[in-house]
Amino acid sequence: MATEKIRRNAADPANIKTSIWEKISYGMGDVACNVVFALTSGLVTYFYTNVMSVSAGLVGMIMLFSRLFDGLSDVAIGLIMDRVHSKHGRGRAWVLWMAIPYAVTAVLLFCLPAGATGTVQAAYIFVTYNLCTTVVYTALNLPYGAMAPLMTSNEQDLAKINLFRMSMSPIGNMIVSAATLPVINRMGGDQAAWIKVTLIYSIVAVGMLLWCFFGTKERVNTQAAQDAETLPIGVRMGALAKNKYFLMILCTALFLSVYQTVNGTCGTYYAQYILGNNEYYSVLNLAESIPGTIAIMLLAPFIARFGKRNLVLCGALLTTAAQLTLLFVPANPTFACVIAALRGIGKAPLFGCIFTMMADVVNFGHWKTGIRVQALVFSAATVGQKFGGGITGAAVGKLMDASGFTGLASEIPSAVSMVENLYIWGPVLSWILIALLMFAYKLDKEYSGILSDMERRGMLKQAD
Repeated sequence: MATEKIRRNAADPANIKTSIWEKISYGMGDVACNVVFALTSGLVTYFYTNVMSVSAGLVGMIMLFSRLFDGLSDVAIGLIMDRVHSKHGRGRAWVLWMAIPYAVTAVLLFCLPAGATGTVQAAYIFVTYNLCTTVVYTALNLPYGAMAPLMTSNEQDLAKINLFRMSMSPIGNMIVSAATLPVINRMGGDQAAWIKVTLIYSIVAVGMLLWCFFGTKERVNTQAAQDAETLPIGVRMGALAKNKYFLMILCTALFLSVYQTVNGTCGTYYAQYILGNNEYYSVLNLAESIPGTIAIMLLAPFIARFGKRNLVLCGALLTTAAQLTLLFVPANPTFACVIAALRGIGKAPLFGCIFTMMADVVNFGHWKTGIRVQALVFSAATVGQKFGGGITGAAVGKLMDASGFTGLASEIPSAVSMVENLYIWGPVLSWILIALLMFAYKLDKEYSGILSDMERRGMLKQAD
């Protein structure tokens, strides 16, 4: 009996630690996901306005409505994920199912009919953008994000899995952001060049998604999570509404999306019109991504010592302070790269900790309400990100139109001034609001006591 008990405890997901290979395999999924994210968060807008001559205001409005649909699709996929059970797992199966559609819809984004009327072009952008981001990307990225707590319930190992994920995820974004414009420019800069480059990215992304699928395993399935699947949607949404830390993370995701959208959308324009060459966009992204990635890799001991909330707060303050100094020397490429590097270091704690914080929020909500809404927490949190991105994209488009922006090689002073102000002040506002949310976030201090109480009450037991 004693031997049987030891064996049972050793097999407990709380005691299982994933291998380095499995962590790398999981991280490959986010490298692949960031290929399309980098294209859709910034470069596709530049393609529509500066290559295909579509109005920035029209693109902004399409992005707004698309993001609203996208936010609703997150909740829908979260509910579907709770109901669909596959031999491949609850999250992992979607990585396999969506790999090919992900590649195909990414290429379709750039197949806009060049000679069509404005109405036809607008309809094409709306349909393909939503097919790619609202449907396929959501059905891939949301279940993928919810996989980590299904791989292990060991708190330290879960933190490491997400650190691997977030230290690897910028690689896809970095490559796309850094290589796309230089390569496309050398291929002629026309629509055909954009399609060819996206096709190459998509094929590579499919390979990485298959790596993620075959290299990972789901092994955690709590009884409470199974019980929650049978509850009405209103009950589960009500449990979310009573979770104050979920609401904080929801808003944090929203303001992070504001930052990413402004930085991605305006970064190309800032490079072209303020720094003098659109290829500086690649340099700025490398300057931000490389230090940020290194900082994420080094986070683990600092999380253990200082806590996730304190690191995110300090990072938000650093990013805000760095961005404000850009006001004094806005047009110097070297100085802009230094500020980008500081932004990368400052945002690293949030990027490295956000998904582990979501897992903490799941346990807090379970402890407080008795209802474990795991997939719904991850899906609803991304709603804030999608809505934030949509509203910001529309606002940027309208402001650019109002400034007289035309997308030509040279712009009028009012348009250039608008680009500069958006690029500097958008991130400042975002990170100040994130810092204020972190001041109110106290879960780190309460968490060990909450887990102990949950274990004592048998709330974390595995399903048969």
